[in-house]
Amino acid sequence: MNRYRALIPRWGIGLIAAAALTLSGCTSGAEGEESGSESAPVREFTSDHADQPVEIPRDPQRIVAIGWAVTPLISVEEANLVGVSSGTHDTGMTPAELEKAQGLPQVGRDLEINVEKVAELEPDLIVSGLPAAMEFDYSKLERIAPVAVAAMNIPSEWKDMNRRIADAAGVSDAHSKLIDTYDTRAAELSEEYSEVLADTTFVSIDAYGDGKWTLEHQGSHGTTVPADAGLRFTPESDDGNFSESLPLENLDRLNEYDVVLTRADAEGDPTEPIQEVMDQGPWQDLQPVQDERVYSVPQLGAMSYTTGLDLFDQLEERVLQDL
Repeated sequence: MNRYRALIPRWGIGLIAAAALTLSGCTSGAEGEESGSESAPVREFTSDHADQPVEIPRDPQRIVAIGWAVTPLISVEEANLVGVSSGTHDTGMTPAELEKAQGLPQVGRDLEINVEKVAELEPDLIVSGLPAAMEFDYSKLERIAPVAVAAMNIPSEWKDMNRRIADAAGVSDAHSKLIDTYDTRAAELSEEYSEVLADTTFVSIDAYGDGKWTLEHQGSHGTTVPADAGLRFTPESDDGNFSESLPLENLDRLNEYDVVLTRADAEGDPTEPIQEVMDQGPWQDLQPVQDERVYSVPQLGAMSYTTGLDLFDQLEERVLQDL
């Protein structure tokens, strides 16, 4: 659990402080088994919020998704989404996916889920991908419909989360097509750029506007998808963390790497916190900067197969073709 807590800032500083569940009165006081779907076939699902497997519909028809559970389902047409939450996971969607999600009924943001709005949508299943460290209380949602939770402890678990959410939603077959496309594309990049990848050590960095910067190792938010395409990052730090929050005077750590990847907006411009780091005096003296080997990459930090595919294209066009 301690390793995960280092991740909390990149999914939204202050989320834990905002963890109060909206206590709106629930217009439907019915338990899940009384929601009118008692005759529908059910099956067991191993949910991260329960000690025992929970019973969920075998073929759910009305799904509300919260947290990172939105990202694996939003582009699967077979997923019967009737409502979603918004929040930090919005950064894990493509622009088209985000537009689609915003067009669905909204049930809250991050940990502030409006129970009454969920009940109004009459779901027969609620799926959640809220990170484990957020310790969300699902008891009120369980009064509306069965709840299936696949919670990440660390960023590199995003694939397992995606797979389990797709399974709970009954769309594993459709979702597996995305996985196959992703794996094929990753293999193509690894093979086509194998020579340059073998001789290059990459690093991903992020910033949050707090006067520090974050160095991301293998298994971090910004490295898991690029690593699938063959990009090599340094292992986790000596204390077992996949990222390090460092002061600006330690920017010289970047001299240990050949190529620096940074977060970028959709146009490819550095995010504002990253630009603040770049504007510091030590930045211009870095060897990768002088070698023009710093690349701002949209979708860096992807944690779904669709955004991962988008990131593969960005990496090829903005980075690999230039090396």
